[in-house]
Amino acid sequence: MRELEDLSGLSMFVRIVEEGSLSAAGRALGVPKATISRHLALLEKRLGAPLLIRSTRALSLTDTGRRFFDRVQPIVRDAQRATAEVKSHNAAPSGLLRISASVAYGQAAIAPRLLTFMRRYPAVRIDLHLHDGRVNLVSDGYDLAIRMGVLEDSELVSHKLADIHMVIVASPSWLEQHDMPRRPGDLAGHPAVLTRPDMIHWQVGGETVRVPWRMSTGNMILTRDAARAGLGIALVPEFLASRDLERGTLVRLLPDLELPVIQATALYPRAAGCSAALRALLDDLLSSRPIEVDAAPW
Repeated sequence: MRELEDLSGLSMFVRIVEEGSLSAAGRALGVPKATISRHLALLEKRLGAPLLIRSTRALSLTDTGRRFFDRVQPIVRDAQRATAEVKSHNAAPSGLLRISASVAYGQAAIAPRLLTFMRRYPAVRIDLHLHDGRVNLVSDGYDLAIRMGVLEDSELVSHKLADIHMVIVASPSWLEQHDMPRRPGDLAGHPAVLTRPDMIHWQVGGETVRVPWRMSTGNMILTRDAARAGLGIALVPEFLASRDLERGTLVRLLPDLELPVIQATALYPRAAGCSAALRALLDDLLSSRPIEVDAAPW
């Protein structure tokens, strides 16, 4: 029982400091001021040192109190998060999940999973945003982001979802007017359609090739469509080009050379913890069943 009493006292002490007074802490915790005062007195007695200087107008920390607060506040926060996680683990998934994903992968791979997930958990609501720009999960209020490519260092928790193979493609009409590239260096003579203007360096067969670009689309699906329209060569995920390659509306270039494999990754804020709904969704995305991708609709 002593451990429980100590944790309760620590929690109340932290709340007193954060709220600025015993009365405010009592209101925040929903307990009488007398209870807050009694727990504080017991804590100070056990420690053998005063933690707070109390007056009629103000409340301040002693030097010991400041050092003690700096040490115990993270402990109290971790304990509170652990308690919330255990409670949510036993609860049925429910509530709102705000999710950000790239347009191509989100439409082809994530959206079908979400439809199945929502049928399984009718109390969960999904607010899905498909766009190729980067978001700040914390400031923009997202619970989960699905990103493709190299990740920047961050405090986000990351889980690999899938490997995505890339292909270099062009339309038959483009190849009627330009020589078929035979080696990586030949790509430098073919204007490209890019998703972003900074994506001009392609790793092909162990070589780095700088391609000239004619159009930047801001979207992988539009990049594929522009290549299919004969506007240039393009480097796109294989799942986006598979139908066109089967139908002959796109031709794969340099098929025997190795291209980079990029990752699709799920990210969520570490500090936010993991709700029952988010945990259930992550379990589904990370399950042994592969995330199948289909070409985005024509």
